[in-house]
Parts: sequence; C-alpha cells; structure tokens
Amino acid sequence: MCICVCVLVWFGFFPTVFDDEEESKLSYTEIYQEYQALVEKLLEDYLKEVGINEEKFQEAFSSPLAKTHTSQAILQTVLAAEDFRLFKKMMVQKNIEMQLQAIRIIKERNGVLPDCLTEGSDVFSEIEQEEMKILREVLRKSKEEYEIEQERKRTEEVSILPFPMSYVDD
Repeated sequence: MCICVCVLVWFGFFPTVFDDEEESKLSYTEIYQEYQALVEKLLEDYLKEVGINEEKFQEAFSSPLAKTHTSQAILQTVLAAEDFRLFKKMMVQKNIEMQLQAIRIIKERNGVLPDCLTEGSDVFSEIEQEEMKILREVLRKSKEEYEIEQERKRTEEVSILPFPMSYVDD
C-alpha cells in the first residue's frame, strides 16, 4: 500500500527523537501532528485514486477481515494517526531498529564494535568527567534559582491581591 511506504519513509526522519520513557516530550506532539496530517492527506489521495468513498473505507476498516493480525499490522500506520500511544510505540520501535542497523553497519565496516558499544557504557576521560560534574552543578544551581524566583513571584502575587476588609464596631 502506497500509504504505508510513504509513512515508513517519513519515519526515517524522526525516530531518533523518541525514547521509551513514560513521560512524553513536548516535541512529540508537533511530530505527531505532522504525522496525522501526512496520513490524512495520503489516505485521502489514495481513496480518491482507487475510487472509494469514506463510508466504504470505514465499512472495510471495521469489517472482521480488517481485525486479523495481518491486517492490523498493515493498518497500524493508519491507526497510529488516531492513537498517540500507538504512534509513540511505533516510533520507539523504529528508533530501536535504526540503532541496531547502525550497530550492524559499524560492525561490518570495522570488523568489531568499539569498546563503548560492547562494554555497555561509554568511557569518559577525567576531563569529560570533571566537565560533567560542573555541568550537573550548574544545572542544580540554575534549578534552585528558578524555583526561588518562582516562589518570589508567587509570594509577590499573593501580597498584591486585595484583601476584603471587615469593619468591627467598637
């Protein structure tokens, strides 16, 4: 199906952005919206090309045949346009596939994998380790300063709010 091929080509541009963390990044939303627009346009054009109206497509899409494992795998790219979790899962999977492909290419070209890929961790020089410590400390201080500033703003906002005055007769 032409739609699947175009979408798979599109996948090649974005999967490295996606990771398998629970919380989704804001950048995912923008990419997902682009994906939705692409799938909608490709599907619309394809349906026009083969002469199927939207009602007939919906009928075929919800038929028992479309519910088979094979059909679901084929239609997954279309379904992902309506389901962000499925979309993210597909992007993470594609990211893993591309990383594995890159590792295979490195191994084919060099005969072996670099130590950092076989030992499970990167080897940092002393200078790089010191730079990482400094970076962590700067980020920690920046976060503290930000939180203090936010608290100051909240306190300031509360202090300028008008308080209702009550009068008590003596």
